[in-house]
Amino acid sequence: MPNPDRLASRSLPAILRDAADLALKQWRGLLVVAATALVPALVAREVIGLFALNGSATVVDGTFTPSPAAAAGGAGLVALALGWVVALVAGIAVASGGVRGIPVDPRAALLLALRRLPALVPALLLIAVAAVGLQVLTLLAVAFFDIALPQDVATAAVFGLFVLALIVLASRLLTVPAVVLGDGAVSWLQHAHALAAGRLLSAGGALAIGVVVVPALTGMGATALAQAQPAFALLVAAVAAIVVPTVQSAVLATVYLQPRPTGGRGAEADLDRVDQALSALSPAPAADPPPADPAEDAVAPAELATALPAPAAQVQAGTTTPAHAAAQPAAPAWTDGTTSTPGPPLRASGPRHGSPTRTDRRDALARHSAALGRRSAALARHSAEFGRRSAAFGRRGFAALGRPWTGRAAFVTALASLLLPALLGLGFAAADPWDGPHASRHGVSWSGEVLAMAWPSGRHPVVVTDYGPHWCLDDECRTVRSRSSEPLMLGAPMPATAITAAGDVVSAGIRGRENRAIKTDGDDAVQMQRCTAPWAPADSRPKPGTCEDGITRWHSGGREGQSHLAVAAGPDGSVVVATARPLLVRTGTRPRAELAVTRCSSVHCNRRTLDVLGTVEVELSAWLPEGTVTAPAYAPLLQLTLDAADRPTVLLRDPAGRRAWLGTCPTAACDSPSVTEIGAPERATDQAVLLPGGTPRLVAGDTARLVAGGDAITFHAPVAVAAGGPGLYVLGTESDLAAPVPLAPAEHGTGRLVLWHCPPGSADRARRVALPLLTGELFQAALVTSGDGRILVTYSDSGLRYAVLVTGPPNPGKGPYCAGFDG
Repeated sequence: MPNPDRLASRSLPAILRDAADLALKQWRGLLVVAATALVPALVAREVIGLFALNGSATVVDGTFTPSPAAAAGGAGLVALALGWVVALVAGIAVASGGVRGIPVDPRAALLLALRRLPALVPALLLIAVAAVGLQVLTLLAVAFFDIALPQDVATAAVFGLFVLALIVLASRLLTVPAVVLGDGAVSWLQHAHALAAGRLLSAGGALAIGVVVVPALTGMGATALAQAQPAFALLVAAVAAIVVPTVQSAVLATVYLQPRPTGGRGAEADLDRVDQALSALSPAPAADPPPADPAEDAVAPAELATALPAPAAQVQAGTTTPAHAAAQPAAPAWTDGTTSTPGPPLRASGPRHGSPTRTDRRDALARHSAALGRRSAALARHSAEFGRRSAAFGRRGFAALGRPWTGRAAFVTALASLLLPALLGLGFAAADPWDGPHASRHGVSWSGEVLAMAWPSGRHPVVVTDYGPHWCLDDECRTVRSRSSEPLMLGAPMPATAITAAGDVVSAGIRGRENRAIKTDGDDAVQMQRCTAPWAPADSRPKPGTCEDGITRWHSGGREGQSHLAVAAGPDGSVVVATARPLLVRTGTRPRAELAVTRCSSVHCNRRTLDVLGTVEVELSAWLPEGTVTAPAYAPLLQLTLDAADRPTVLLRDPAGRRAWLGTCPTAACDSPSVTEIGAPERATDQAVLLPGGTPRLVAGDTARLVAGGDAITFHAPVAVAAGGPGLYVLGTESDLAAPVPLAPAEHGTGRLVLWHCPPGSADRARRVALPLLTGELFQAALVTSGDGRILVTYSDSGLRYAVLVTGPPNPGKGPYCAGFDG
């Protein structure tokens, strides 16, 4: 037993050092009790979460999202809390035995924890209520000090008050070892107050650090590690759950059993009563194994006689072989491999002895019947032997459970049990009984905001950012081939880009009126670029994987930086550019903009044609609620598309929102163009997709609509939309409360990225895919569909950029994104 003088009057660092030494010395027993109590709780939480998900999860990189631990909600937290209480109580008993030098059987400590559970629950509830009171007190102090004191002084005062209140509250945790060890039965709280009196800062500080701060830091580290490596999240959670009660029990036992200095005043633990309680938990001396039961383990002589050949049976029975038996021939062997046992001499039969011969089928049937009987008897004997051995194995197993859990087998079993929650979760995710969607996420190397995405048929996705095009060499975009683009990096106010069906990329951007590359004479210069996909034919121009630039004078009109561009690639290799240029504002007139389409023979625009679609009343430099925005951050104001007949369609959105104009041409030469005003989303920065009316062409009388993702449950983050599949795809964010399974504190983040598929005419049959949690602010999001069910999602989260490939059928669900969508 340790020297009491060494434990008396220890400082705060010394107490923590003693607790660490105790945990290291008793770590085998502490691990056994913690694993035995918490692994079933973790498995129960995992099972509850799997039932709660009920097919609403996505398998992301081999694990469920949302995680079953979060889906378990309150029921999972209750199961985990009960396991933690049992582990803490049993750990205190084991650690106290280490302090007092009395070995404690982990199995007896667990049984003690179950007996003490009814008395501990009220004490822990009182401490939880006191913790809530601490939070309320801190909030009140913050409100008061912010008014009465300067900011720096108020912060220091609030922090000091919080630390002092935490120390006082942590000192009351001495109630737990008092209840466990049966000490201080008059009043648990008064007993804890008496033990902490006179050494509040050292004892209470040690409890605050070891029982509150260290577990909190462990939980934060486990959460960060689980987010970085989702495949090991369950294993990390199991290890963290084992570490927390181990540290807490070692600190509680060290502080509780710390004696007072010699001659010092104050209460201390009744060590005699503690030793008596620990002695009852000490493992008994190992007894000799009981002798084997002859009636069960020995083989009966009669059975042995039937199992052995006749001579051996006679020797076993202690008899000698008769002379006539020794003179008999060997037993005949049957064709089935059996032999007959010699019996008494057979009586001769035949015509001379007055009986007919019997060598027909009845003799063969009799012989086979005898052989079948012998086989049945042998099978019965083997079955009886197997039953006896199974019973003996079961008795040995129960006897092992009844023995003290202090051996190497118990330790190895406890260590191996930490894998059970992970194996359960990964096994269900691998089996995927709900046949839900699958997703794989990884970081990408491209920079900048995503301007356009496309998935050419039979190829891999193509992503264009404001730094240049990126051709993915696989569906997940883990490997890309990138090129830089001056029109995209330097074009203003927002560059224009488009991706062809073959994967080529065309771009255009206004380079300004002072560009030295070309003489503008006060007009703008527009730089155009065409980049050929790496998989293009070898005779393509430019060569596969390269770009060709050209710059030309352009009469955009208005002040510099006010015009907007959109670009598309013609089927004959031409570059088509749509412009929205402001016209001069005369006195008493409203601002107007002219929509036009210019077709250049190449990026150098040696030959061009200009078609004016019309003018609309709009201010391209309108003030938005977010500030002066001439180029929305997430959606271009001008869009250009070419149909299969090379007919252009131009869409212009009002920077102030709510309005949009659609310019169409009945022919490729744009004869008799028309401009129609249509409805638009309230915010021009919301990404939207144009849904045509009842006919393939957008002509007068069609009910074309500009549809954007709803933001009823988003954090006003960008919402990406795409058409295809068929139907509408919407990529948005959900808060914790809006999710089908409310997220428990087991998951942290600012929301969840969710993908919705809205089939035509079916708001009630919406399909939902839950994607990974967001750990920060969502800066940009985009998506593209392949047309055969695959979806590529890209987003930027706190400066980190990810690509997510989604495959498989989405889960059923209902959401506001699909409300009112009829295709």
